[in-house]
Amino acid sequence: MIREDVKTQNVREDVKTQGETMKIDVTKIEGYEEMSPEDKLKALESFDIEVPEPDYTGYVRKDIYDKTASELSEKKKELREKMTEDEAAKQAEQEERETLQANYDALLHKVTVSENKAKLLGIGYEESLASKAAEAMAKGDLDSVMKYQKQHLDAFEKKIRGEVLKGTPKPTGDGESKSMTLEKLRSMAPGERLRYSQENPDEYKHLYSGGND
Repeated sequence: MIREDVKTQNVREDVKTQGETMKIDVTKIEGYEEMSPEDKLKALESFDIEVPEPDYTGYVRKDIYDKTASELSEKKKELREKMTEDEAAKQAEQEERETLQANYDALLHKVTVSENKAKLLGIGYEESLASKAAEAMAKGDLDSVMKYQKQHLDAFEKKIRGEVLKGTPKPTGDGESKSMTLEKLRSMAPGERLRYSQENPDEYKHLYSGGND
């Protein structure tokens, strides 16, 4: 019987709930003291133990933790999506600025070329050469500008030389020039005078105007 009492005592004193040893208040078992060891054991085995609510002080409950983690994840997702939208907006704005700048630069270049060409034509540049030189000036291509300027000067010099030679009377075999005078013109036959006027309209007009044309 002593062994039964010990067994009963062990059951009474070593009941464990959620990993903690709990003492059973046997006074809550009616007639416990008058029971035999066997009855006491049965009473203890059928006794409903009141398990106290766990103390979460200093801890976060799992359901609260899971809810908070889910909300935090959703907020991060929203921030990432918003960041992507902001970046897309910034990219579109940058592309628009670049397009406007490119259009402005193209218009400015066109105006500059046009102004340069007008100036070059004004100093005697040939049309196509003026276009090339004006483009080179707008681009800041100094080597090309100098090349086109030399071409213009060479052409201009050639033109002047040709005009000078054209106005110089050709010498005759006896050392006299073939320059026409009003007296010579009047002494010519009518047909010859007509042909001369057609071949040399400026000089013909000059002779008859007395140099006051």
